Amino acid sequence: MNDTLNITFGDRVAENESQDLSVYFIKTEHWEKVRSGKVDIIFGSKGAGKSALYTLLFKQAEQLKQEGTTLISAEKPTGQTVFSEIKNTPPTTEAEFITLWKIYICQLIVQQLLESGSCADEANEVKNKLVEAGLIEEKNTLKRLVNSAMSFARRIINLESIEGGAAPDGSVTGKITFKTPTAENHKLGFVSVDELLESLNDYLMRKSLRYWMLFDRLDVAFDQDAELEKNALRALFKTYRDIEDLEAICLKVFLRDDIWKRITDEGFRESSHITRTTTISWSPQSLLNLIILRAIRNPQIAAQYQVNTDAIERSHAEQRSLYYKMFPEQVEIGEKQSDTFDWILNRVRDGLGNAAPREVIHFHNEVINCEKESISIGTRKIEPQNIFSRPSVKAATSEVSKVKTEQNLFAENAHLKQYIQKLDGNKAEQNIETLAALWVKSHDETKLIAAELVFVGFFEQRAARDEGIYKIPFIYRPYLRVTQGKAFS
Repeated sequence: MNDTLNITFGDRVAENESQDLSVYFIKTEHWEKVRSGKVDIIFGSKGAGKSALYTLLFKQAEQLKQEGTTLISAEKPTGQTVFSEIKNTPPTTEAEFITLWKIYICQLIVQQLLESGSCADEANEVKNKLVEAGLIEEKNTLKRLVNSAMSFARRIINLESIEGGAAPDGSVTGKITFKTPTAENHKLGFVSVDELLESLNDYLMRKSLRYWMLFDRLDVAFDQDAELEKNALRALFKTYRDIEDLEAICLKVFLRDDIWKRITDEGFRESSHITRTTTISWSPQSLLNLIILRAIRNPQIAAQYQVNTDAIERSHAEQRSLYYKMFPEQVEIGEKQSDTFDWILNRVRDGLGNAAPREVIHFHNEVINCEKESISIGTRKIEPQNIFSRPSVKAATSEVSKVKTEQNLFAENAHLKQYIQKLDGNKAEQNIETLAALWVKSHDETKLIAAELVFVGFFEQRAARDEGIYKIPFIYRPYLRVTQGKAFS
């Protein structure tokens, strides 16, 4: 086996390469805005790099702490989501969900202060209220905190009539209320959830501390129930707005842009006031930069091409030059054919036009596998200087298509799977008439289904909008055995 092929372009999942991520992560404008605290909401398509930003932030947790900012994760980075049990008995009102989020934030802050041995003064008073209400115990996990916050929110909202205001019941909820308590109840020691947050903020401000509460993996937290997802995330953003003026407590939310669109499509007043945002986007140049920075981390590549790391990192022309030493100039030879990297980008873009780093990395790693396979069966044919051949680049499309379709498209859109599978072996371009015949649906039903498939990126958005033609992008064609051309005359 050629030792040059014992290389990798890294893991396509950021959580799996946290040790190496800081070395070849591109310090983009998005990163600078997040790191400096200028933005709170980070949008991006699936695989665009939200979790990479999240992971890199935690890699700098100690440095941030020295600057006065403590990071607190509201979710486990991997494994079952801590919000998994919410779907069993979900909050029934918006007020209940907002209370859940606010109590959970209080719990996380107090837990952090307890672990650091600095839970004093107002923070200690908040801790006592949480202990009294059964919201903080001797041993806590994120999941246990979430579940106790959910149970508490249900009790408190059921107890208090939001319209008229029932009297607090300390035996059921401790002395925490949803609404601001009356002067009489204040004297008895009752405080509202908002007052708990304000007390924590006052304490942190006096200690010159900032706490960032990071919410990631929200695409899997409520992915089995679209209505629950909408209610949960709307409540989270309303909570964000409610505590926005607390200088020492800040929510940092990492969310897929298609989920944001889904929860705001029917109207969401708060959305126009959420302005501290950034949307991760990738140009072909930045994607090439990503691949090259990963490539030169391999000693075999550095040695074979005598890589000058500083020159490569500073110059896009040098990056492009190295890429076409490793890869052939074109996959399909011809004056009108695209260069190899553009050819690959066209094969990984979804219908929304997104060529996500996750698929780009996966594709290049799969090329390595295909090249190794060609060596093992004695069919390898490469050009001078190259370590990858045209047939291996072409062959990589099958596995990338399979993973994208099965692990992303089908896994997240089970209700659409039957309609997608009906296109197996068909032409890439369809219209309402051909789709209606395939799906055995009326034209109106077909339009609704097709619109959903446009929304999730299975059909190309531009073609559907401009021409009434529904075109399947290259990324899904190999798996579904879809061929070029129109299904209509």
